[in-house]
Parts: sequence; C-alpha cells; structure tokens
Amino acid sequence: MLQSLYEQCTEFALLTDGQSPPSTAARDEFEALPDGKTTQDKYIFGLFDKNDLIGMIESIRHYPDNQTWWLGLMMLSPEQRGKGLGSELYQAFETWVTAQEIKQVSLSVVEANKLGLQFWKSLGFEVVKKMEPQQFGNKTHAVYVMSRPVATTA
Repeated sequence: MLQSLYEQCTEFALLTDGQSPPSTAARDEFEALPDGKTTQDKYIFGLFDKNDLIGMIESIRHYPDNQTWWLGLMMLSPEQRGKGLGSELYQAFETWVTAQEIKQVSLSVVEANKLGLQFWKSLGFEVVKKMEPQQFGNKTHAVYVMSRPVATTA
C-alpha cells in the first residue's frame, strides 16, 4: 500500500531527489531513523478511502528535543489534492500530538518545493532556520526548518 502511494507521488521524488522513488521506498520509510532514535519513536499514520491508502504522515516523537514532534513526511495522492484533505490530515495529526504533551511540531522543506513551503505556511508554520545545501539523491537543495507551536489542552 505505502509503496503504491510513493509511486503515485513520483513528482515529489523527482522534485526532491531527481529520480523516481526506489522499489524499496516503503520499507526504507519504516527503517529510516535519526541518530539516537529507535523504531519505538517512529509513527506512521495512514489516511484511507475505503481500503485505499490515499495519504500518510511519517513522524518521530521527541525529536530533535523532548518537546518537539518531527514531521518527516506527509504525502497525499495527487487525485486527492486540492480538496482540503492535506489540512485535515495535518490537523488530525496535531490533535493527536497535542494529547502526547508535545509543545511543537517541526519539519523541513527543500527550497525547491515552493508549493510545500506555501502549504505549511498556510497552516501556521514559520521558518526558523535555513540550512546549508544538502544532497538528496541526484539533487542538492537548501532546506528550511519550520516549526509551529501546538494548541495546549490545559
């Protein structure tokens, strides 16, 4: 299911990596972890339409610090975009994260992803740092780190 979603979202891989997603993209997503984190810290949420996976969020708890939840990737199948589902998926994620007593959500966006940058800004994320260019597959990109405080339930 997840591999199929990756293949539907090939344009994102072409934008960021300059190549189609590998046949191991789904497995790689489950295995990729930042230093000091284990699979117990990784959460992948799926958005389904009947039995079809149409969206997902991959995240790491307590990263890069104990008050932050890192959103590593959000994908939505191309035919589902423009319907408000991306915002709804994020809001559901944030509601869940807030219950985990986290203070903020952070993420990164490659500079070339203008639509992604615009999307996250529309949800209240702000750029907190611009990192030096990094290699992503066949491409090199500057990266924006963005953060947003979550609503507290107290």
